[in-house]
Amino acid sequence: MTTSTSLADRVLEEVKKRYPDAIECSIIDHSDGCGAKLELTVVSDSFQGMPLLKRHREVNNLLKEKGLWEELHALQVVAWTGEQWEKKKGNAVGTGGETGEKMEE
Repeated sequence: MTTSTSLADRVLEEVKKRYPDAIECSIIDHSDGCGAKLELTVVSDSFQGMPLLKRHREVNNLLKEKGLWEELHALQVVAWTGEQWEKKKGNAVGTGGETGEKMEE
């Protein structure tokens, strides 16, 4: 019996290693046969004071270093601090819990 680990699982594993104290670390695979399309959420206080673009670059560079970047067709990254996450959770009550990256730094 051969066990194969999905790209989403491998990405999540590497991100969890990089952010071991993350408050939330999850991935949703939206792949539809036209390449890997992943939605990654990382909530870590290590993002405190870091501009949004730098957060995304940090995650992207990690995936490049681990050789996973070339396998991706599309990657949506939600990279928030714990404070931003708590605010978003409070705002999501009664709205279906919709996520997006429209959070102030």
